[in-house]
Amino acid sequence: MSSRLLRAAVASVVLVFVLVLPAFAHSGGEASGISVEPADFTAGETVVLAGTGLEPNSNRQINLVGPDVVVPFPAVTTDADGMFAVTLTIPDHLPSGTYTFQAIGDEVLTTECTITAASGLFAAEPKNDSAALVTAHSRSSVEIGIVGILVGVATGLGLLLVVRAERVGRLGQS
Repeated sequence: MSSRLLRAAVASVVLVFVLVLPAFAHSGGEASGISVEPADFTAGETVVLAGTGLEPNSNRQINLVGPDVVVPFPAVTTDADGMFAVTLTIPDHLPSGTYTFQAIGDEVLTTECTITAASGLFAAEPKNDSAALVTAHSRSSVEIGIVGILVGVATGLGLLLVVRAERVGRLGQS
């Protein structure tokens, strides 16, 4: 095996590791999550939303989803340990009901809370039950397998191109 082919093979393997390892480094596993304190509060109050087990130094869009309403909050950035804590003031015009905080990044993490309408406001029934539902996305073994197969095919094609280039180079030198 020529030194150029060996260097190309080593470079291909290194490239595969550089591209694939970050995808497996953080899988959004069971340790990932968000929580809100307090979980039951009155509209207009301040709460603390915290996240742990997340990808370090990543941005998360924060939303509060409730009956027929989505309240976007400013995005937060996780620290080097994959954590964040942010103090949020809940709008005082929200009706009573069950709401869901979302931290949206590579995946959607959720936690529920109960809001009581501020004094003088009525407790509204949700008009659309599906507005409060959030489907979290996690990587399945099938998705990871497909990515692995695609990386393997790309690596094989790259090595094939290097071998063919070596042969053409040898023919040109003759």
